[in-house]
Amino acid sequence: MGHATPHRVQSYFQGQWQMVRIIENVREGVIGEVWGQVNFAADGDGLTCSEDGVLRFQGHDYHTGRISLWRFGPEDHIEVQYEDGRPFHDFLTRDPIALAIDGGARYEISYEFDTETWLSFWQMLGPGANFQMTTRYRR
Repeated sequence: MGHATPHRVQSYFQGQWQMVRIIENVREGVIGEVWGQVNFAADGDGLTCSEDGVLRFQGHDYHTGRISLWRFGPEDHIEVQYEDGRPFHDFLTRDPIALAIDGGARYEISYEFDTETWLSFWQMLGPGANFQMTTRYRR
């Protein structure tokens, strides 16, 4: 994305994306898949990201969804917040790596951006847990 303006970075995300997420336990392999849609809608302060999908876990399907707030600052800075506005993580699009600590869990998050698709990679480390999550977003 280079050194884009906050408005240009926000417009890249805005709109509807198809999502596929693979969830892996490092010791056990693939344990879940999520298929669904993500919508980034303007909210006056940035974008509200709404995920809606189906989680397939151990042969069963479950509805899943979450909401996060994305805020766009200068120098390609993006801050991702929980739905209630608490900070979750932030990153620069030119160096898209983040670290977040939530309770006892540690999240290492990185992103890759292309024209019509982007990826997020999450490594979650916590008491007795070691999970990886890879999500592909496509127009």
